[in-house]
Amino acid sequence: MEKENIDISINQEKTEDFTELMNNVNSDIQKMQNDIETLNITDSIPVDNDNVDDSFDDFADLIRRRDYKGKVELNEKKPVKKRKLKKWVYVLPLIILAGGFGIYKIIDDRQNKMREREREELVQTIKSHYNKYVKVDVDTDLYSKENDKYKKIGKVYKDAILELEDIDVDDNTKYFAIKDMEYYINPFDVDKTDQIKIDNRYKNYLPFNTNIVTKDSFTIYLDGDKFITINKSMEFPVIINNYNDKYYVEYNNRLVSIKKDDIQSTKESKNTDKKNQSKMTTLAYHRVYDTTDKCTDSYVCLKKEVFDKQMKYLSDNDYFTLTLKEMYMYLKGNLQIEKGVVITFDDGYLYKASDDVLDKYGLNGTMFVISGDFIDKYDQFKDLKAIEIQSHTHKMHKNYVCTGGNQGGKMLCAGKEAIIEDLKISHEALGIEPFGFAYPFYDYNDTIISALQEAGIKMAFIGRAGVMGRSTPKVTNVYKIPRMTVWEESLMSFASWKSYL
Repeated sequence: MEKENIDISINQEKTEDFTELMNNVNSDIQKMQNDIETLNITDSIPVDNDNVDDSFDDFADLIRRRDYKGKVELNEKKPVKKRKLKKWVYVLPLIILAGGFGIYKIIDDRQNKMREREREELVQTIKSHYNKYVKVDVDTDLYSKENDKYKKIGKVYKDAILELEDIDVDDNTKYFAIKDMEYYINPFDVDKTDQIKIDNRYKNYLPFNTNIVTKDSFTIYLDGDKFITINKSMEFPVIINNYNDKYYVEYNNRLVSIKKDDIQSTKESKNTDKKNQSKMTTLAYHRVYDTTDKCTDSYVCLKKEVFDKQMKYLSDNDYFTLTLKEMYMYLKGNLQIEKGVVITFDDGYLYKASDDVLDKYGLNGTMFVISGDFIDKYDQFKDLKAIEIQSHTHKMHKNYVCTGGNQGGKMLCAGKEAIIEDLKISHEALGIEPFGFAYPFYDYNDTIISALQEAGIKMAFIGRAGVMGRSTPKVTNVYKIPRMTVWEESLMSFASWKSYL
């Protein structure tokens, strides 16, 4: 069966045998009719009863005229009479014709049953591939529909997951329609899959008032992998602007990217009236504890109920809590947020209560973990629901070791190579890719920053600095992002906490 054009197949060999049979029957009938028209019956052909008397008279006359040598002389040569044909000669063609029609009817009935069976099998086969969500088996063609004809318009790549339009599958179903794309795919190139979980975080991003216009052929990427290639120019509003030489747009209800090399031009477009937040606050927590936990540091310990009240306020007032990558793009001017805040935790102690509260309200946070204290029990962090993990050093979280800084943190006088090695061990212990970092005790210098850069870290947070811990896009140094420390409730009222936002 051709993938590009699914037709109902018929057993060609049986059809050709039937055609040959009917041609032979017709040929025999025609031959018989010709023979009947030209046939001259002689004396050698049996005669009917009406001619018996004439034959007898002729025979008697011959006997009377026999000579002595036994020879017979005829007076004259009589003309040969044409004999009448028997009735069965006329009936025979009708019998043959009726028989041929009967054979035709039998074969036609069988062919119809066979075609119906093939239709049913085809429909069942197509249904076995149809589902609301399907996964592409191999790189395959993408089709558009023009004037009821399907035309190749691009490609869909292996392992891509697509949502299909609702349809009633029948024997006329040649292609599946892809939801929200106006494109089609061959049913035999996909298989059923479970419903996909689509990340809608990008719905919280403000689009730029800029559109991109693609080249006549371009590729769409989803989560870094090839998704679809389309062989026509298209225009999209920009959601993430030129981050790592890619433009991020919405397509098929998902955030996808298009490489800068596939962009023909950009142009202004009124995509939103909302304004990008001019400054972003980063909050720094340490220990959020439940009633069953023990927390002895009165400065950095915060009761779960207090933390819950603060997070409920953020949720009720539509604050978007940024991940580190989102914060980085915001500071670089690649991402716009109308109303947001960044939540961080230092050290990694008593993390469960904070994770539960954040998950309860659908918020996000980042925890900077001292891996040296948790290397034997890192598995506990794998169950976090709302908190991402980054490093807070491996064995360098020690204060009053060096001079200067806020608390004389060990990193201040450690060599560059030693810092890089410590960070490498920390990232391996935590099982993470380096991205963000929080300076222990908020102590930093140029050597530390240089070590972070070589270790692959893209951004780092200091402590209480700047104006209320707020940072500004395209102005703030991404290795000196200010934070506002949240103290326990006796030192910070709820009203004071709100003033930080």
